[in-house]
Amino acid sequence: ARQLGGAVERIALLERIQENAQQVQHIIDTVPEGVILLDENRQVVLANPVAQTYLINLAQFTPEDSLSHMGHKPLKDLLKKEIQDLWYELEVSGPPRQVFEVGAQPLEKDDDSGGWVVVIREVTQERETQTRIQMQDRLATVGQLAAGIAHDFNNILAAIVVYADLLRRDPNLMSGSQERLNIIQQQVQRAASLIRQILDFSRRSVMEQSTLDLLPFVKELDKLLRRVLPETIHVELNYEPGVYLVNADPTRLQQVFMNLAVNARDASANGGTLKFELDQINFEEGDVPPCPDVPPGSWNRITVIDSGEGIPADILPHIFEPFYTTKPVGEGTGLGLAQAYGIVKQHDGHIDAHSVVGEGTTFHIYLPAQLPITEAVNMPDFSPEIMGSGEKLLLVEDDYSTRAAMKTLLEDSNYRVLVAANGQEALSIYEQEGETIALVISDMVMPEMGGVELYQTLVGQRPEVKMLFITGHPVIEDDQSMLESGNVHWLQKPFSVGVFSEAVSSFLDE
Repeated sequence: ARQLGGAVERIALLERIQENAQQVQHIIDTVPEGVILLDENRQVVLANPVAQTYLINLAQFTPEDSLSHMGHKPLKDLLKKEIQDLWYELEVSGPPRQVFEVGAQPLEKDDDSGGWVVVIREVTQERETQTRIQMQDRLATVGQLAAGIAHDFNNILAAIVVYADLLRRDPNLMSGSQERLNIIQQQVQRAASLIRQILDFSRRSVMEQSTLDLLPFVKELDKLLRRVLPETIHVELNYEPGVYLVNADPTRLQQVFMNLAVNARDASANGGTLKFELDQINFEEGDVPPCPDVPPGSWNRITVIDSGEGIPADILPHIFEPFYTTKPVGEGTGLGLAQAYGIVKQHDGHIDAHSVVGEGTTFHIYLPAQLPITEAVNMPDFSPEIMGSGEKLLLVEDDYSTRAAMKTLLEDSNYRVLVAANGQEALSIYEQEGETIALVISDMVMPEMGGVELYQTLVGQRPEVKMLFITGHPVIEDDQSMLESGNVHWLQKPFSVGVFSEAVSSFLDE
């Protein structure tokens, strides 16, 4: 009886042990990380399904093999008792590229008789998210610096442009001097173009947005690119029938795709294919977004695919940084993709890139889908020969050279001009002359009182006041909303005499 009772107890104990072993095995098999058990000879005793999958990528390992390394690290370097709680990062270049963290703990700490528990977890998505956040923080910091520099340069260029245009009107100007002025104006335009790129990147450009259907827009772009790109590059356009409405500045948006097309051309020295694909996506909370930063909602997606040489993995995280270029000196400013990035962001959109060396590059651009259609903004044709009728204007500008140049220009155009160096001076003048002032022309960023605060103060005194903002500084979102309402117009520095004269004249005539 005692023997039978002992046998029954042992059987029950064995069943409990087996049950516990099954529970442990079930836990190991269902944890999201890879778990490996090594014996004292570093042989794999147990590996859960996740670990087996990871080991195929990290070590081309099968259960019949002996584990000697993971990624680029020998196994002995991973199993070091003197370094505890240390996770090693291992990368598999792929494709697809994967990043793993590997940690190991000994089963016995007193001698070498025990084995090891090794845990592997994939952190590819985490690293990509970290890289993306770091890139956005870096770009935001550089953008703030770039915006400040652009403001100062715009003030300098504004004075140069105005005086050069005034000199061109001099009837006594010699032909040789006329040619030199042409060169000055050409170089100023090149400098202004660079500053526009910087402002686009820093997301501080003044946008002229209206509701735009992307389908006819991309079709026209397709025709343009066929004329611009070499015949060795075949342009394709694929889309699903529909209406693809976005709130966009057509000129800025065209710049984005032209920059991408130029990059594709440079990456396809031997020819190839450039594809534009247009589709609509919708996803809700809880759905996996097509791009990590894209929030739930309705989006129009433009995909640009080239068959060029591709972008190496170590360069890809830097492609949207300003002045970062792999082209030889003199063949690129490094601002094209930075400008595209800033323009897309200023449209509340998102852009990402995927590339494999030798297989080309794919850019995805996501723009918020719009429903209502509003009237498009048509820019007028500017004429340089517009004269005033003796109206009195108040010019507010803190930069002396720019203020003197604009005062001369306005007086030559038959306006009477009062000048102030900041908002406080302008208020004092307006209190005395307000009833006779037809238009206030003001810079936006000035010491003591800026243009926006000046406008808000003047509106409180005289609601019908008209103000034309001239700014070389980025326009922040709140200010731009204010500028889009009321008796307010604005011009971005630098501007030509013709553009400025037309803006003043048409605003006075409204």
